[in-house]
Amino acid sequence: MWASLLPVAAAFFWASASLMTKFTVSRDTPTTLVFYLLVLMLPFNLAFGLPKFELPSDWHVWALLIAIGGLTAFAQWAIAKAYSVADASFVQPFDHIKLPLNVLAGFIVFGWVPPGMLWVGSALIIASVIFVTHYERRQNPVEVLWEEAQHEAELKGNKQLNNQSN
Repeated sequence: MWASLLPVAAAFFWASASLMTKFTVSRDTPTTLVFYLLVLMLPFNLAFGLPKFELPSDWHVWALLIAIGGLTAFAQWAIAKAYSVADASFVQPFDHIKLPLNVLAGFIVFGWVPPGMLWVGSALIIASVIFVTHYERRQNPVEVLWEEAQHEAELKGNKQLNNQSN
């Protein structure tokens, strides 16, 4: 069924958004990115929300809506800030923490336990993130240490040449 491709499309667009965030955060501040994100989301939210729109009458609902809006803005700012100070390969695995937290929230709030195949898919995602993170961590330090050792050897060689010439 075509609907089975929706999660694939969602993953593609989320990855695209992450890459665009990493690219644009090098030019703008995280606060600017969040402002434009919220401004650009407004027309889409209005288009989908206006047909069934009604103002809440209870102040609890207003407080909840304000809290949700503030937390959403803060979460987007935190993601943009993380991409501005760290490499995407380091930041992205933390994004997958949402999966177990969403399952936990679904269980606490709704008493919903995911079906068996969701656990298999989740295990594949988590295992791949652990593998890639371990592989990246294992790869990069060797290169860094190698470059540092070469740099130190060059400095020692230059120091010895200076001492011999004096």
